Amino acid sequence: STKPYARIWFAPLAADYGFEISFIELPCKKETLGLAQGYDAICIFVNDYMNKEMIDCLHTMGVKAILLRSAGFNHVDVRAAQGKLEILRVPSYSPEAVAEFAVTLLLAVNRHIHKAYARTRDFNMSLNGLMGMDLNQKVAGVVGTGKIGQAMIRILQGFGMQILAYDPFPIEGLKVEYVPLEELFRRSDVISLHCPLTAETKNLINRESIAMMKEGVYLINTS
Repeated sequence: STKPYARIWFAPLAADYGFEISFIELPCKKETLGLAQGYDAICIFVNDYMNKEMIDCLHTMGVKAILLRSAGFNHVDVRAAQGKLEILRVPSYSPEAVAEFAVTLLLAVNRHIHKAYARTRDFNMSLNGLMGMDLNQKVAGVVGTGKIGQAMIRILQGFGMQILAYDPFPIEGLKVEYVPLEELFRRSDVISLHCPLTAETKNLINRESIAMMKEGVYLINTS
């Protein structure tokens, strides 16, 4: 699943560390697994998958490691690889990068930037329908206060927003108001999700939770 930007970063590093890398654009699946023949490791991305059958095949081919270009590893049968292949993943991403992107989405929705861009391409400079709201003094609800959630909170506090937060495991000393999830849904003008996908969070936003929210609330989901 190589993309052009992967070559930009990996090629110079490969030369520095003495690695030989073959860049293959095809996704990793059963039908393409044979392309790993003769290599010491295979490097896959988030939309690839690696089940027991594929792991056994790699082991038979002499492949020693599966390298993940992601922090998540739910697309790999880790148990099936025990004693056969090493699995390495990205330890973490920049939480600020994700939080900044989430704020970018918020500003784009609030100020209708996507609509304004299309309109001005036709030399239409009308502001009708493009008016947003001041974020200052508005209430932001942040669901999940891990590293990314905390980075989001710092940025929103810079806008002068009141921060409500929900997390099953609150961070002691974090300068926010922790509230039950239902209260966060009711009070927030902006809701931003920064929680992992688990059995508890799947379909967290549903008909019932939306019914609790304010009319016109902004919902940002980068998680």
